Amino acid sequence: MVDAEPPYEGYDMGDWGRIEVLPADTGSAFDAHLGEPVLAIRDECEQMTGRMALELDFPSGTVRCESYGGELIVRAVLTDAP
Repeated sequence: MVDAEPPYEGYDMGDWGRIEVLPADTGSAFDAHLGEPVLAIRDECEQMTGRMALELDFPSGTVRCESYGGELIVRAVLTDAP
């Protein structure tokens, strides 16, 4: 279930660096799904590049989270479905 919560404090991951958790100034791709249950989850991993992705399906759409160049990208997935 997607819920609105304030961000928690960042943390240190040792050799992998520090994780900073900050509020999204303009909202996020999850905003449209507040209060909805997660129906399905898919993950992907490209072994040659180390890129990873996670897709979460909600009754009203899908959100994709992926890494690229050390950055986390979170976006709504658009479909052609009516």
